[in-house]
Amino acid sequence: MDGVKAQQHLGRRAWLQVTYNSKDISEALAEYLISASYTDNLSGQVDDISLTLEDKAGLWQSDWMPTKGATLDVTLCTYNWQGLYDGESDVVWGQFEVDEIELSSAPDVVTVKAVAITIGDDSTLRSTLRSHVWENISVWKAANDIAWQNGMKLFWDCADNPNIDKLEQSDESDLDVLKKICDDAGFALKVTTDTIIIFDEAKYEAAEPVIEIYHPGTEVVIDVTESDSDEPEPVRILTSTGYSFKSKIRDVYRTCHIKYAKDKDKTVIEASFSDPNKDEGATLELRQQVESQAEAERLAKKKLREKNKDEITGSYSCEGQPVLCAGEVVEMIGFGLFSGKYLVTQVKHDIGSSGYTTSFEVRRCLNGY
Repeated sequence: MDGVKAQQHLGRRAWLQVTYNSKDISEALAEYLISASYTDNLSGQVDDISLTLEDKAGLWQSDWMPTKGATLDVTLCTYNWQGLYDGESDVVWGQFEVDEIELSSAPDVVTVKAVAITIGDDSTLRSTLRSHVWENISVWKAANDIAWQNGMKLFWDCADNPNIDKLEQSDESDLDVLKKICDDAGFALKVTTDTIIIFDEAKYEAAEPVIEIYHPGTEVVIDVTESDSDEPEPVRILTSTGYSFKSKIRDVYRTCHIKYAKDKDKTVIEASFSDPNKDEGATLELRQQVESQAEAERLAKKKLREKNKDEITGSYSCEGQPVLCAGEVVEMIGFGLFSGKYLVTQVKHDIGSSGYTTSFEVRRCLNGY
C-alpha cells in the first residue's frame, strides 16, 4: 500500500493484513485470495474466519498448506472507506487457530477455516475435565476462580452478582461449568483471546443506536442543528442488499413464575414477573435454586427475558461496515411494525469479488425488562 498511500483522493478499498505464525503473508495471500469471511458472535459461539484460496498451481494443498493449530492474526484495512479524505483505517479481527482445511474442485480451491484463540485453549479451559464443589459462592467469584485457573482475565459487566448455595463440577470442562453458571443466573458469556466476558444483555440493549437503518424509499430528515452531546452521531444506512424479519408466536410468554423449596428448612421462595407490554399469554413455570425473595424476583425477570428475547428477529446486509460489532444496537426505521431498536447478535464481514460487504443478525430489544 505504500504506492497507494502516496497518492491522494483515491477511491475506497478494503484488504486484509494477515500473519501466519507471526510471519506477514499478506502480499502472498492477496494473490490467491478469492474471498474471506469473518464472523463475530455476541455469545454462545466462538468467533471464526475462513479464507478461500485459488489453488490451480497446487501450492496451498501441498508446500503452502497451513499446519493445523497454526495461528493467524488478521486485521481488516480500509482506505477512504467512509469518505474521500479518511485515509487508512484498521480494525483488528483477532487471532485465530487453524482447525480445518478443505480442498474442492474445479478448478482447485483450498479453504482455510480457523477459530478465535483463547489462552484457555492451552490451559485446559475447554479440554480438561475436572471435578470440584463450590459452596456459598457468588457467580463473580466462581467465574473469577475459573479465569485465574486458566490464566485468563475476567471482564464482568453485570449490575447483579447472585449467590450460589452449591455448585458441582463433575467430570466437566471449566467452559461447560461457566456456561451453566451463566445460564442459571441469566447472564451472557463470551470467551475472547485472553478474557472471559460475562455480561447482562439488558444493559447492552439500553444503549443508544450506533447505526440508523432506513427502509429503501424512506424520506430521511437530518437535523443540522448543533448538538451539545459528546456522543457520536449514528451512521445512517440508506441502501440494502437484502433484509428479512420474523415475529414468532410459539415459546413466547407473558409471565415467569419461580418456585424453590430450600433443602435445609423447606422454606418455599417464589416470585413472578410479567412482561409490561403483554396483556395476555402463557406462564413459564420454573423450579430453580434461589437464596432469597429478591433473587427469585431478579431471576423471574431474567428467565422471562431469556425466553422472549428472540420473539422478533431479523437479518440485514449492506456495504461494508468496518466498526460494527456484535453487542451494539441499531435502529430500524420505516419497516412498519418491525421498526425499532435491535441488538446485533452476529456480524459477518465478507471480502470477495463483489467487494467488501457486511451482513448481521439482530433481535428486537425488549422494553421494560
